[in-house]
Amino acid sequence: MYDLIFRNGLVIDGSGAAAFRADVGVRGSQIAAVGDLSQAEAGQVVDASGLMLAPGFIDMHSHGDFMLPFLPTADSKVQQGITLEVVGNCGSSMAPLSPAMAAEVNQEKDSRAGQEVTWETFGEFLDTLRRQGTALNVVALVGHGTIREKVMGMTDAAPTPEQLAAMQDEVRAAMQAGARGLSTGLIYTPNVYAKTDEIIALARTAAEMGGIYTSHVRGEGNTLLEAVDEAIQVGREAGISVEVSHLKASGVRNWDKMAQVIEKIQKAREEGLNVNADMYPYPASNTGLSSLIPDWAHVGGREAMVARLQDPALRAQLRAELHDEVNANGVGWDRIFISDCPSNPRLEGRHLGEIAAERGVHPWEAVFDILIETRCVADMIMFTMQEENVALGLQQPWVMIGTDASGRAAEGPFSAGKPHPRNYGSFPRVLGYYARQQELFSVEEAVRKMTSLPASKLGLTQRGYLRPGCYADVVVFDAQAVIDRSTFQQPHQYPQGIRWVVVNGQVVVKDGQHTGALPGQIL
Repeated sequence: MYDLIFRNGLVIDGSGAAAFRADVGVRGSQIAAVGDLSQAEAGQVVDASGLMLAPGFIDMHSHGDFMLPFLPTADSKVQQGITLEVVGNCGSSMAPLSPAMAAEVNQEKDSRAGQEVTWETFGEFLDTLRRQGTALNVVALVGHGTIREKVMGMTDAAPTPEQLAAMQDEVRAAMQAGARGLSTGLIYTPNVYAKTDEIIALARTAAEMGGIYTSHVRGEGNTLLEAVDEAIQVGREAGISVEVSHLKASGVRNWDKMAQVIEKIQKAREEGLNVNADMYPYPASNTGLSSLIPDWAHVGGREAMVARLQDPALRAQLRAELHDEVNANGVGWDRIFISDCPSNPRLEGRHLGEIAAERGVHPWEAVFDILIETRCVADMIMFTMQEENVALGLQQPWVMIGTDASGRAAEGPFSAGKPHPRNYGSFPRVLGYYARQQELFSVEEAVRKMTSLPASKLGLTQRGYLRPGCYADVVVFDAQAVIDRSTFQQPHQYPQGIRWVVVNGQVVVKDGQHTGALPGQIL
């Protein structure tokens, strides 16, 4: 007797091997059988004729920790077939927090979020998720920038020996509480102020506890090659497994570097280093508008930057320093638009060239003014990548899939703004556009990139495969219909073709509809 049987489906087991016809039986939280179950009984039987059955998809690069406390149903993630997300990326995590940092998060968090941040330690944050429940499983990383801010504030100074030891203690405490590794975001403050030796010291602490190291490297454009070298150096000197986050070559003048970066990573792997990368399947990035501003103007935090932007002399200095930066990268002001701006939603979906023309100012002046008006709480989308490079990166056998997104919902308070379509469509786009339409790789290889490859990177032995004894994280999809529907101007649309999603044996998506179940575990 089984709790759930999917009958007559084509099973993709996650290994990359060819699909085969079989039934899948679930008992409790685990897959109990894969084979001929035609004579078996179950509490629920689903006819999966014409459909594919795969292990649940793993979002290797997510910022869901900034959404799960407020949206535990993780709607736009599970509707893609994601049953596990890795949070705390890009050097920014929701813990550990000082009391002042927690107060700042509560002051600046999206007004749509009802829950208050009441935790400070990493363990308290994970306990909060456990108590309220989540629709999907969570693996958490601890952010270097979050730790640095807690210990040192928003200074650009090098740490004293005592401060470095305090940061190592924070890494150790987070991992003892359940963190799976350390992340950096080396274009963001205060991460950017850290020299390589500081990162190696913290990564070594993570490595001693069996952790991994993920990095938004120190530049994805002009400094891309050197930045990837640094990530590999950290892996070599700290003795730690490395994940290069959202691999890309940004800006027209840097597009030729994508092939060179792939060669660098391949060479490191051939030397025995455990280096991988993840990607989202779109040629546009999404980050804070303030990332356009040089590092020196961020010192001291948001209010300090706002004050600098209001200083006529410093503003003129910034304008001179940045005068041709956007055009030099071949982007253009009409290729950058505001995606999220809670304090002024009228700006959302509009490009900076249009906003500047309406205001009668140069686009840089518009950027400065928007940052002042919003206290630096505004996001942008930039079309900086080459589609051919996206395809080239996705083809690499060591590249996994990530959304680089916090997640949203197509209805209700979390459907505001113009967030990146990757929130809704990353995994269906890989299956539908790159595997089926472009024939970049087989559907079996696409699934391997989404399942067993990231599970292996994370050291999860009972996830990532659709086999007896594994946890019952299952996605049932129509391989001929699956595709993303979310667009840059109309992002709040769930994909088509994802029929059923099961997490730890419980149905979270049934016939394309969220059941409201919260069976996720903090791993």
